[in-house]
Amino acid sequence: MRTCGDCTLCCQVLDIPELTKPAGRLCVHANAGCNIYPDRPEPCRTFTCGWLATPALGEAWRPDIAGFLIRDERADGLLCIDTHPAHPDAWRVSPYYPQIKVWSRMVHDRTGCLLVYSGRQVTAVFPEEDIALGALDPNPRLQVGYIRRDGRRPLVRLLDGDSIVREWLGQQIRA
Repeated sequence: MRTCGDCTLCCQVLDIPELTKPAGRLCVHANAGCNIYPDRPEPCRTFTCGWLATPALGEAWRPDIAGFLIRDERADGLLCIDTHPAHPDAWRVSPYYPQIKVWSRMVHDRTGCLLVYSGRQVTAVFPEEDIALGALDPNPRLQVGYIRRDGRRPLVRLLDGDSIVREWLGQQIRA
């Protein structure tokens, strides 16, 4: 069984409202592990690190080595990557990026989305292209898919209730 070892990247990159800890700031309770581990809040209790949960990912994918962590938010149709503040583009290099593109196809085939968070900056990763969404609040409500006219075109919508707040379109992909 894998262990976190010295890695505390989740303690830095995740937004934990119960601790008033924003994404990108190291938790005050992180000190060679978690000082409040037995009493940690629910988001910390339920978080599962993708590297810990996926033995097939090699040591290079360990979050403190890769510069990002992987979060499976399957209930919301999402696969998320949260980057270290000092390494916002770590996910874009080999061997990571080619595999992330494979995952994006798998997630999109299941009508989901792969999102990369670099602090509040969010990128939607489609198999065909990456769409920078800019700064968004934590846990944005997004609708992701394709417009199908003479091929298809990646589409991301930011929603507030049933209203579209903002929309991003990718490049036209000919059939």
